[in-house]
Amino acid sequence: MIEIRFSNAAENDLAQIDTYSVSTFGNAVAADYMGGFTGAFRKLRDFPEAGRAMPALGRGIRYLSYRQHGIVYQFTGDDLLIVRIIHHAMDARRAVKQVKP
Repeated sequence: MIEIRFSNAAENDLAQIDTYSVSTFGNAVAADYMGGFTGAFRKLRDFPEAGRAMPALGRGIRYLSYRQHGIVYQFTGDDLLIVRIIHHAMDARRAVKQVKP
């Protein structure tokens, strides 16, 4: 089974998305939205090539849309690293460059 790992930046992204969602939309809406990420991560575990390839962002980098956000991840066979979780309006290239290896 494919192991999913999260960069520190991706963990921080999720925390910020949750905080913003709670303060803007309330607990119930935030919980629903965040729960959807869990489903998206399961989809990636089961179908790691579901996202579109983004070779301009790096070797093995792919992008899966989830509602207003994109999950930027790197798939290298048995390992799937969630690199960033970004709003669609953000520049994915800039977001990925900010992640330290």
